[in-house]
Amino acid sequence: MTATADSPQEPSDAAPSPAGPWNAPLAPLSLAAYITWLAVALNPISEVIRGRLRLDDPATLLGLVGLFAQLALFIARARCLNNDSQRIRLLVLAQSVAALVAIRCLPNSDSIAVLLIIVAAQLSAVFTSRAALLWILLNNVFFAGLLMTRGHLISSLPTLFSIIGFQAFAALTTTYARRAENARDALGSINAELLATRRLLLESARGEERLRLSRELHDVAGHKLTALKLQLRMAERDIPEGQRPVLADCVRLADELLADVRGMVDTLRAHDGIDLHAALAALVPSLLRPTVRLELAPEARVPRLDQAQALLRCAQEGLTNALRHSNAANVVLRLSASGQEIELQIEDDGQASALPVFGNGLTGMRERLAGLGGRLVIDLLDAGGLRLRVLLPLHDGSAA
Repeated sequence: MTATADSPQEPSDAAPSPAGPWNAPLAPLSLAAYITWLAVALNPISEVIRGRLRLDDPATLLGLVGLFAQLALFIARARCLNNDSQRIRLLVLAQSVAALVAIRCLPNSDSIAVLLIIVAAQLSAVFTSRAALLWILLNNVFFAGLLMTRGHLISSLPTLFSIIGFQAFAALTTTYARRAENARDALGSINAELLATRRLLLESARGEERLRLSRELHDVAGHKLTALKLQLRMAERDIPEGQRPVLADCVRLADELLADVRGMVDTLRAHDGIDLHAALAALVPSLLRPTVRLELAPEARVPRLDQAQALLRCAQEGLTNALRHSNAANVVLRLSASGQEIELQIEDDGQASALPVFGNGLTGMRERLAGLGGRLVIDLLDAGGLRLRVLLPLHDGSAA
């Protein structure tokens, strides 16, 4: 769970979540970016070592600052929490400025312009396609302007077009990867929801069958056995003394059978309600990180299907937010019952700094619960994580 708003399923061209191919300093694409930066930086660094570029030259010093600033900003961006989307976007834009400064102030600007390819890939990862295209266009306008100030734009046109082509390739690759990732996440969410709903319907059918059997045993077998006992008691007065032990055995067997029937009814009644365990387990994805732990009390059951569906949707929304945005190592889903209330908790050990802003998901969750007399509570933990609590009354009547 996050310090930003939760989000519904977004179209592929909507503003993406910053989580993605650049979301860690040692992610595969981050490592590729480091290698690319090193290849670009080797030439100016070697020129400084050989004395061909002097650090007392303001232009050279500013160019080297821009070169290393681009790397530092990239690392800072990769270390950002996934929920800090505004800071991430600012860091990517700052990389554009740093790269353009390095291109302007250092020689061999054609090779240093490769840094714009790294920036273009990140722009497509953290902005919408239209916004990313705008920023990439602005970067190349500035790059072309820098070439013009040096008086050799015409001779540099092949380099300019090749850099633009590589930027387009990197941006499109990142865009398609993001869309594929969004489609995969959406498909996984829908599949988990279908599996959970199927488990819920199966459990609901089992619960209805248990209730029907308990009523049949109580109303049919129980009543008839009671009537049989009464008949045996009445017959006991009219039969000969020698046959009474046999009749007493029949009465005893009827008593034992009636006790057994009542015991079976009590056992079936003890499992009244809908068991959410299998449905909640179906919502948990198979991930190496974060680890999702289930703590489900056996007695935590709800009497109605609409209540079970509400808890299931709340669990799905809470888990989705926690897995997407919290940057947590562990997420705990708890289900417990106390008195006439059932409580669902989703707690993470992320690094949220503020309570989440209510978006469509949390607002829909709160409205769904209000219709059943329940409520939603979100707490910021001392260690930095968030705890989402869903409290739902177990009475059979709908809330006003």
